[in-house]
Amino acid sequence: MSLGFEDDKTILDEELLYRRIPPDFYRMDAESGVWRPISAAFADHQNGSPMSIVLGSELKATGREPPSLIANFPGYALVMVTAGFVRSLGLGIIRSPLVEEPAHAEIFGKKTDSVRRKLSRGSNWVVPPSAVQE
Repeated sequence: MSLGFEDDKTILDEELLYRRIPPDFYRMDAESGVWRPISAAFADHQNGSPMSIVLGSELKATGREPPSLIANFPGYALVMVTAGFVRSLGLGIIRSPLVEEPAHAEIFGKKTDSVRRKLSRGSNWVVPPSAVQE
């Protein structure tokens, strides 16, 4: 792990981590016929900050359900992974609450092409693209 961040061990491996997937970052897999987020959906922010996620336990503590995360984001889909899976890829997690999203956190560490592909394949749809298509 890198960048001077330290993995927050109070975030348990069982924690559900949610990530919004913009419309340009999911595709229909021609072979399987199922939607899949592309690996680019799991890169750090363009400004260099770590990849944003939302902590499931914090979301629940505020009385919200996961689909609420994309309510104001037309066309977006939503995936989840576990903190343990993220850590198995050599990445770490830090809390970084925002005024507009108190459950916000970040996944830090080197996200090589291989790691991003594993995140893509290892994620599970919470709100699939088919549910947001018009």
